[in-house]
Order: sequence, then C-alpha cells, then structure tokens
Amino acid sequence: MGDLMRRYWHPVAASAELATTSIKRIRLLGESLVLYRDKKQRIGLLAEACAHRGASLAQGVIEDRGLRCAAHSWLYDGQGACLDQPLEPNGGVARREATTIAYPTQELGGLIFAYLGPEPCPLLPRYNLLVWNDAIRETNGSIIPCNWLQVMENLLDPMHVEQLHGQYFADVLDRKGGSEAAEFLEHHRPPPMKRIGFDLFDQGIIERHVISDEDDVSWRVGTPSFFPTTSLLASRNRASLVFIVPLDDTHTWFLLHMAERTNRPVHQKAIPFFDVPGVDANGAFMTGTANGQDHMAVVTQGDIAARAGEHLGSSDAGIVMYREMLAGQMERIEGGRDPMNVRRNRAENVIINGPGEQSGSEGADGWSRQRQRRAARHAVAV
Repeated sequence: MGDLMRRYWHPVAASAELATTSIKRIRLLGESLVLYRDKKQRIGLLAEACAHRGASLAQGVIEDRGLRCAAHSWLYDGQGACLDQPLEPNGGVARREATTIAYPTQELGGLIFAYLGPEPCPLLPRYNLLVWNDAIRETNGSIIPCNWLQVMENLLDPMHVEQLHGQYFADVLDRKGGSEAAEFLEHHRPPPMKRIGFDLFDQGIIERHVISDEDDVSWRVGTPSFFPTTSLLASRNRASLVFIVPLDDTHTWFLLHMAERTNRPVHQKAIPFFDVPGVDANGAFMTGTANGQDHMAVVTQGDIAARAGEHLGSSDAGIVMYREMLAGQMERIEGGRDPMNVRRNRAENVIINGPGEQSGSEGADGWSRQRQRRAARHAVAV
C-alpha cells in the first residue's frame, strides 16, 4: 500500500504556512521531512535529519541557495546536494557524498504538493478550483490521530450523515439543555436519504444519494472521489476539494480547500489557512460540530481499525467498492503498470472537472449524460 500511495502527489502544506517562518516540519507517508522556501522563493523538501550527524533541519537557517543546518552549518539545496561544509577544510571535500533525500514539489492554487515515488514523476492533477483565475479561496486542515483509510472510508459512507450529524447532534444539544435541540431538529437536521448508490468512473468512484427524488443533483451527478484520496464537491461557481493525506500509519491530515468564483479575474495575495481542532484543550472530542463528530467517529475505531471484527451492511457498498479498488490498483503496480488516475498526458490535465454537469459540458472526463442518469451501480434503498 505504501508503494501505491507513493505513485501520487500529496499536499504537504498551504502556501500561507510558509509565509511567516519559511520552514515547516512535516510527516508524509511515514517519513520525517522539512519543507522550506529559500530567499529566492524556491521551495525545497528534504529529509529532516542532516546527513552530517542527524540534527533537525527544521531548526535550520534559510539562505539564497537553500537550507543551512543550525548545528554545523552544512548547506543543502532543493535537490539535496550539500553545497557547503564551512567547518571542514576547503568547504568540505566530501560534499558529493553528503547528499540528503530530496523530493520534488509543486505549488498550485495556494497549496504545496510533494511526490515521493519513483521516476518518471507524473503530472500534478490540475483540479478545477486549483486553476480557476476568478476564484477566492481559503483552506483549513485537521490532524486526525488514526489511519488514513478510516478517514477516507468516512467520505464514502453517506448514511452516517443522517445519524451522526443528525440524531446524535440533537442528543448532544439536548444534553446541554435549552431549546437548541428542538430548533435543530425542526430546521437544521439533515433530511433522511431514500437511496444511496456508487458508480465507478475511469478515475475513481461516484457517491450518490436521493433525498427527494432522482432528479436531485446529489443523485444525478453525485460526488466524485478521485483515486486514491481526493474528493470534489462542486457546482459552477463553488467548489471544495477534500484531500486525505497519509502522514504515517496512525496520523492523517484532513485538508479542505474551498473556492468561490467571482466571474472576474482575481489576484488573491494571500489565501487564508487555519487549523481546525477535533478535540478541545482537555482532549475531549468537540462533538458540537460536524468536524468534531467525524473526528470522534474515525478516531474511536482505533489507531488502525480492526477490520477483521467488522460486520458490514448493505449501506457499506461504497466502502467495499473502494477496498476492492485498492486491491486492484496494488496488483497493477505489482505488474509494472501505472495505477488509476496517474496522469501523464498534459492535454488531459489542463483542467479536471467532476463528471458531468459540474464541467458545463457533456462527456467531461469520460462521463456522459446518459451514464449520469442511469441507476448507479450498487444502489441501495434505505
């Protein structure tokens, strides 16, 4: 699975996070890394441990040519080359042997992405709201202390919305007392879903659900999840991207990137970013918010969910489909092939819209209006 996940670009920071300190210590796919922007505004991503004696480069000094270790002043550029060892004779005669791990990065739409996999490096997917030139954007993120698959599967479980964000939320409000619970149940409770369904498309899975009838956009178009861990919720003028980022086996970054179109060119000097906690200062789950409820639901499954003890139901069809997809894509890379949604063709990567009407044209991304309107595979009446 680690080999599969390394075939894709993952966001590692919002651009705003490097606006003040220029250095961010990160974890990605089990590796400890340091992300930085040098004084010439170039971004680098290096192994955190200095190749000299392992001091943390996250405490280093930013320079024109790269990042200098605080301990003994070894200087590294963005390709991992050691450029200077000032305490060694002649600036360090063994600099060529003192390279460190470096990974490629790209900046797009206010986010910084990294690729930790084998060469040749694939194209960074240009999802629509990352490249719109008329959008106002903002980003928030939550660190969730559990395995990434639990978080991803929560996105493919539409039935939890009615209960967790509906009845359970009402119970939380009722325990607080006052009239909030009654107000919520009357005016804000999520409506029940009459039907859910899941369909494969050439880049992932479409999740669908019916609230009133099958002309609902939530059924007719649905919500695409682009393999492996990116979901797009979009209309013509607003869109959100959800990135599920595996930091290591037991920590996940849930990143929400939002955009609203203005129909005129926008130069947003700084795209706001803020952290969203899942627990309060005492470590208690913040179950008074939808984010906190999701946080509670996935974290309480354990650091890594014990799936051998599960009893899946018919409403878990999307989770089953996704697990089968993961197994199939691991077989592809074992056979020496690119997995699903690894992009090599620039002409097909100019802008990536969701299937169907979100793009404003028929047949976008291999999806046709006829296929949109047929019953989704694995449909379940509820």
